[in-house]
Amino acid sequence: MRTWIVLAVIATGCAGSGDPHPPPAHHVPLAWHDVRDSAGHQAHVAKRGVPCRDCHGDSGFPVPPADLCQRCHPAVRTPLHPTDSLGQVPSPACQDCHGFGQNLAIKPTNCMRCHATAQGVPASPGVPGSPNVRGVHVAAVGAHANQPCGDCHRAHAQPALDPKPCTTCHADQQNHHAGLRSCLDCHQMHEADAAADTGCVSCHANQHGKAKVDARAITASHKACTSCHAPHQFDAAQARACTSCHPKKPVLAPARHASCTDCHAQHDGAAPRPCISCHAQRPSHPAAAAGGAAAACAGCHPPHALASGRIAVDCTTCHDKPHHATARCLDCHAPHAGKPKPEPALCTKCHATETKSAAPGGHAACTQCHRTAAHEPARPPPTCATCHTKQAQAARTGHATCTGCHTAGPHRPQAPPVACASCHAAEASSTHAGHAQCATCHEPHSGARRPEKPCASCHADKASAGHGKHVDCVSCHRPHGPRGPATPPPCATCHPTQTRPGLHRVASHGTCNSCHGAHEAAPADDRATCLRCHQAQVNHEPTATRCGGCHPFGDARGARGTPGLDDARPSTAPAPQR
Repeated sequence: MRTWIVLAVIATGCAGSGDPHPPPAHHVPLAWHDVRDSAGHQAHVAKRGVPCRDCHGDSGFPVPPADLCQRCHPAVRTPLHPTDSLGQVPSPACQDCHGFGQNLAIKPTNCMRCHATAQGVPASPGVPGSPNVRGVHVAAVGAHANQPCGDCHRAHAQPALDPKPCTTCHADQQNHHAGLRSCLDCHQMHEADAAADTGCVSCHANQHGKAKVDARAITASHKACTSCHAPHQFDAAQARACTSCHPKKPVLAPARHASCTDCHAQHDGAAPRPCISCHAQRPSHPAAAAGGAAAACAGCHPPHALASGRIAVDCTTCHDKPHHATARCLDCHAPHAGKPKPEPALCTKCHATETKSAAPGGHAACTQCHRTAAHEPARPPPTCATCHTKQAQAARTGHATCTGCHTAGPHRPQAPPVACASCHAAEASSTHAGHAQCATCHEPHSGARRPEKPCASCHADKASAGHGKHVDCVSCHRPHGPRGPATPPPCATCHPTQTRPGLHRVASHGTCNSCHGAHEAAPADDRATCLRCHQAQVNHEPTATRCGGCHPFGDARGARGTPGLDDARPSTAPAPQR
């Protein structure tokens, strides 16, 4: 055989096993020295002396047919590479494993030539009869890829799979996890590297109690169960400490939160437990916090962001209003009592004098007046008119400023106002003792006389007789100065004497109060009345009961005697005898 005989050899691809790289349409001619060291030629030509024509024929060197090997090896079967039930994926040919080409690495034991990638068509739902239905699929070999495949697989024998016990190679890996007996309970023989690290969920999602772990345990930071649990050592006591990945993490109140798992459910996405699961407080502050009460707590108590010894951020982190003098926010606000509100009773802590004196007068709740000034002490409270609207509307000029009279201020509302005389000195100095209390007759806010307190309320006897029945008392009297008559005016002011008929014109009758009393009924013209002045007429017409019958004070027509004559004067003549 010549050294430079050109051979046409089979391709080195895995045509029968679904290799995505089938042999090319034409084959590059190779010289004998290129293929003589291949496994197939060494076994057939070098060792057994098989003539080349037995495989290639006499007409050149064509690629031998795939079934050629069966002619010499009829008893050899390949149960390790079965054909799928529909015949859509054929078994690999003998030449696919027993290489005859220039790729000297192709040997019967070099399974990774094909199995480094997935083989066949994945079985998937579809239309019946579709090429993708019930195809044979072999995943790419991951684990054990560097081990001799023949240790577990026998290509031409039954059973085709005869694996060694795992402990043959992994005697140091002792499995005591939940009583599982076989390594294959957790591991697939040819799984991808570290596939078992995230496969725990396949069993633990259906467990109960503490053993129940679902997909939430795998997060961006906890990518695999073995991040915390060393393989084959899954006891809780052997789990890695959180501080191995989270060193020097400041913790809020470390004495109460000694362990990370006190707050974090490590198998629930490491999400923090709600603070209210341990703390009785039910805050809603800040009210708009997304995530409910847990987020609300962390809004003021960030668990990993406070300096040592601190338990909450400053209120001014969110609330930038001026403080109330030197008081702290918590002196007035109860942070966990729903929406924080100032408690009026807390004002007593600093303002005991004001709250004690204000209480009896209806000003006990400080926030009734200091509504918006809690954070701005210099800001004045609402005016008194906010509550005392009726009094403010009735107030006259000079009474509009409440503190003008109520000088003790709103913190001593029970204190009496200043005396009216402090402003109304003229009135106070011109009144008499019975009118010393101004409020007896005057409404204090408007200054008007009380309609329910006319003079008759005190002077009923005067108001019900004489002039009191016909004219207002202030026509003749003033309760105080400076306006009004200081003394009752003369009767002639209203009753001119020149217009009065009869005996009213007599000079001796010119003084009205000789016969009239201002608050008496009209004077009687009876005998007794007249005799008070006319004693000499005691015996004059002793049977007459009325002097006015003959001596009228009104119209004199038809009366005996002449009005204005001497008979109207006191007489010394003896009365006629009858």
